[in-house]
Amino acid sequence: AAMLEVVFLRHGQSEYNARGLIQGQRDCALTDCGVEQARAASPRVASAHSSVAAVVSSDLSRAHDTARIIAHAMGVSCTTDARLRERALGCLEGLPRRELKALEPSAFAAWMNKSPNAFVPPDGETIADIDARLRAFFIDTYRAHAGSGHKVLCVTHGGVLARLFASGLNTRDRKLAHGARGVGNLGECVVYVHENGTWECAYDGWASTRFLDSHVIQSADDVAS
Repeated sequence: AAMLEVVFLRHGQSEYNARGLIQGQRDCALTDCGVEQARAASPRVASAHSSVAAVVSSDLSRAHDTARIIAHAMGVSCTTDARLRERALGCLEGLPRRELKALEPSAFAAWMNKSPNAFVPPDGETIADIDARLRAFFIDTYRAHAGSGHKVLCVTHGGVLARLFASGLNTRDRKLAHGARGVGNLGECVVYVHENGTWECAYDGWASTRFLDSHVIQSADDVAS
């Protein structure tokens, strides 16, 4: 069966990004800079991906507000799906990123733990949780759009993009990403989805910032927050 191309973008700069705070599933608004990023990128995204049939966003406002600006430029509808939300990070949410190790050493260690079932207390998500909801999202998205000749564009978060990067069927090709780990605001990552919800990553070009001019690019401020 043919694979479905799904283009992912990370949301624009949020208030927590600007302050260096961990977001997780807290609902943080875009900054003025974040809105500017989305507006600057949207015509370029529309030009590069003219065959996009639908825009789907995380239901957190920093992603949804980014997606609405892009969808408007593309002239397509924008829907939300909670399965594209950022990873829930328990007691780390709202804390300064640079102070996590000092403030919450055991919770920080749990976040850094690559075990599929490690979670940040009291109510964080595991890596396995994220991968399961992404796979379920992909199965539904494939069913709706595969074979149409169109792409789907999704706006999501750093932690989700980190899981996409780590769990592609073709991880042996990760070296093509040239060390790109964090994905900056409006960074582009492309995956190819199979009918069973598994995916392959276009590692060459992962985390591309081609849709932004340098003056509105913020650094890849968070790998997974």
